[in-house]
Amino acid sequence: MELSRYLLECPGDGRDMAPAIEKTLQAHSACLLGSGKYYVSGIRMPKGSYLAGLGDATQIILKKEVTDGAAVAMDSYCTVKDLTVLGDETVDPLNTAERLPLLPDAVGTRHGILFRGTATTKDWMHQLRNSVVENCRMLGFSGGGLACIDTGYNINSSLTVSDCHILLCGAGIYIPHYSEYHKFTNVLCSENLFGCVNNGGNNVFVNCGFNANKTGFLVDNRDGRAVNNTHGSAVGCTFNHSVGNAGVGIALYGVSWGFVFSGGQLGFSKIVVENAAGVQFDNMNFLHTVEIAVKGPRPVFFCGDMFFKKPVVTLSDGGAVRFCDCFTVDGETVDN
Repeated sequence: MELSRYLLECPGDGRDMAPAIEKTLQAHSACLLGSGKYYVSGIRMPKGSYLAGLGDATQIILKKEVTDGAAVAMDSYCTVKDLTVLGDETVDPLNTAERLPLLPDAVGTRHGILFRGTATTKDWMHQLRNSVVENCRMLGFSGGGLACIDTGYNINSSLTVSDCHILLCGAGIYIPHYSEYHKFTNVLCSENLFGCVNNGGNNVFVNCGFNANKTGFLVDNRDGRAVNNTHGSAVGCTFNHSVGNAGVGIALYGVSWGFVFSGGQLGFSKIVVENAAGVQFDNMNFLHTVEIAVKGPRPVFFCGDMFFKKPVVTLSDGGAVRFCDCFTVDGETVDN
């Protein structure tokens, strides 16, 4: 196939390019975007299609009048790579200190890249199938820079994401409920309201950064909607410098099935765990003096961890922590 058949150049006149991109994808199952700003009302990718650009030189911009939707909506077996996806083209990523106070109070409905099914209960069939996002930057969305919603519990309804940077969004990664088996590697989520909202099960995060967000990493089942939450892991991830070094790096509410944080780092951020079961931090490096608040009847486990100083632990409503082979940098034992 000649490159010209699926290469789409930017006209540069601000028109809605979603119809032209969709037409190219439907005709050739692939669309390569040249450099420039592509304004869209929302691209709906057909099954088995491939959308790519030239990195930061290719900008997909969701039009302002779209209040509920996504710049790019993926179907089954889709690939999106090498794109910059913007919800607000006026955002200056170098001026994050000024932008953070302007973040929304809750996650909104304008998303960057969306992987969405129709599951609202424990559905296994007829959902989206495995898709891929690589080397993209998502910036300035009220919702999720990358959102996985209602894709169900099927092991084949998963999204694989690598080498992306998401900032200044309602949530860097947004998984509200009923969405599982996603894999995230080398994804940086910074200066967002939430670095990650992970209310689905079996999701794994490797070498990801959730730094300088208002809340770094959240699991929240207080409303009872995320009943099949967690039973996943974060390996080699960082949760540092939350909201001026005084915010929450990890917040877990109503965790039903356990979650493991392993081999990572948390500093200048708090840990809050309420009414959660099977939460464990192992072989972690804790910088500065970490504040740990635990509420509820089940203990939180810290195993083989290194603390710069002994943590400040606050317990309520029967909460407990268990330290095993944990030490400070001065060799003091951190005990219960």
